[in-house]
Amino acid sequence: MTSTIVSVNIEPAMLKAYSKNEAMLHINVASKSDQILWCESEISVNSPLSLSFDSELAKGKIRIGIVEPHHAISKKVNIYTRPNNFPDEYEINLLLFIYDRDGAIFERIEQKVPVICQESQAAEQEQQNAKQ
Repeated sequence: MTSTIVSVNIEPAMLKAYSKNEAMLHINVASKSDQILWCESEISVNSPLSLSFDSELAKGKIRIGIVEPHHAISKKVNIYTRPNNFPDEYEINLLLFIYDRDGAIFERIEQKVPVICQESQAAEQEQQNAKQ
C-alpha cells in the first residue's frame, strides 16, 4: 500500500500535429503518511517532445518540494513539441522519488503520461467539445 497519491495531467489534452506546441504538465503529490516527505521527479521525453522551447532536451529533474503530513503539493512543467510532430501518441516518463526525514528513499513511483498529437482540425474540435 502506497503512502502517497500522485496524479498527473497535461493541458491542453490534445496538441496540434505538424506545428510547435506548448503544454503544461501538472504533477500533484498527496501524502497519506504521518511524516514530512520530500519529493522530486526525473522527467524523460522522446523526440518530438522536448523540455526546452528552443532545442531538444530529453531528460530533466524537478524538485517538487516538501509534502506535509496529510497534505498535497503540486508543480508545473512546460513540455514543448518540435515542428516535426506527426499525428500520434507520445509518452512522458516520470520517475518520482519520495524521501523521508532521514533522506532515505521512502517510495519510488513510475508513471507514464500520454501526449496525443492530432491534425489541427481534429485537435480544435476536441478542445471545443471539452469546453462545452
